[in-house]
Amino acid sequence: MFLETSIVCPSDISILSNKIEKTALSIACQNNKILVSKNNEDINYYEESVNFKDLLKNIKENLTSDAFIICSFEDYGVEEARKLKSKLVLGVGEASFITANLISDSFSIITTLSSSHESIRNNLKKYGLYEKCVSLQSIEVPVLDLETMSNQNLRKLKNEVYRTITEESPGSIIITNPAIINIKKKLEDEFKIPIIEGVSATVAFTEMLFKLGFNMNK
Repeated sequence: MFLETSIVCPSDISILSNKIEKTALSIACQNNKILVSKNNEDINYYEESVNFKDLLKNIKENLTSDAFIICSFEDYGVEEARKLKSKLVLGVGEASFITANLISDSFSIITTLSSSHESIRNNLKKYGLYEKCVSLQSIEVPVLDLETMSNQNLRKLKNEVYRTITEESPGSIIITNPAIINIKKKLEDEFKIPIIEGVSATVAFTEMLFKLGFNMNK
């Protein structure tokens, strides 16, 4: 199996794009060529409707990739992109929710910023998984601040994981940032709970669906 997967980032942030690529490569099979494309648009998390002209153009003009991953946890642009391609188009939010649903009776979501919550709730309802999510909380740390994973940021994250387990008792926890890939195993060992990171989950799903011979059914 040879697969070329294009990961499309909604905004052009080099540090984050590098982390996304590293995370994807950590889980990808040997024959999966990972390409990380950047988009020049900034997402306004307070708006439901976003102009995805550049993002969709990037996908439409890509004639070589076998599958596309939109690296926005709110799954911005996924539905629109699926109308353009018969090839696989996956969003990291949906793949994370499905993973959590497969391995646990309930799950919690910890985000970097609460501004994404409305979109995530709407998607959970659309995917039929709203009742499975027992909590949706934020540590209110900007995405790029979490990239540094300072002791202060790590402490905020750990405190929220502990609070979530103690108060909500989820079967698994989704953390919406690829920066946690380096500490994912440590968090699982410390708190004895599965931790789901979206980029690696989506790459794994993409490879499975491609191996089974599936594309988008229009």
